[in-house]
Amino acid sequence: MGSFYITTGRKPSQNTRRLAKWLAILLGGESENRGHRSFDEMAGRASSKGLRRIVFVYESHGNPSRIAVWEDEWLEPEIVLQSVEFPEKEAHRLSGEFKVVAEDAAGEKIRELFELEEPEGQPVEVHAGAKEIWFEFDGKRVGPTLALKALEKNAQH
Repeated sequence: MGSFYITTGRKPSQNTRRLAKWLAILLGGESENRGHRSFDEMAGRASSKGLRRIVFVYESHGNPSRIAVWEDEWLEPEIVLQSVEFPEKEAHRLSGEFKVVAEDAAGEKIRELFELEEPEGQPVEVHAGAKEIWFEFDGKRVGPTLALKALEKNAQH
């Protein structure tokens, strides 16, 4: 798939950068810190790499707090995080293919944000629900577990 460009707010903490890198591994995309680049510059960088959707990982008080997705416009909903639990071991690049397994109605909304096409081969499973997002590959949990606070209408970014 590889259609995701994952980036951070302007001055990301270590945990925010870490989550962005994990999402790039699990979703088969590319991750880059935003730094002082404008939104338009980030959109241009994604486009030049042939990546369709930009995933912004924002933070509050040094912790990842929101995930917003943009593709020609802000997509709904925005994912508001309560906490992120990282695994002890870092991962290697996975297949780059994934599918979203919706655990409930909230999971269906999350699927619409991320699933672009049917995967081929053995995909990473993104399990999404109202309370949590977690990832599995070959029947085993991989990557971080995201505890969700809410799904919200996107605010102005």
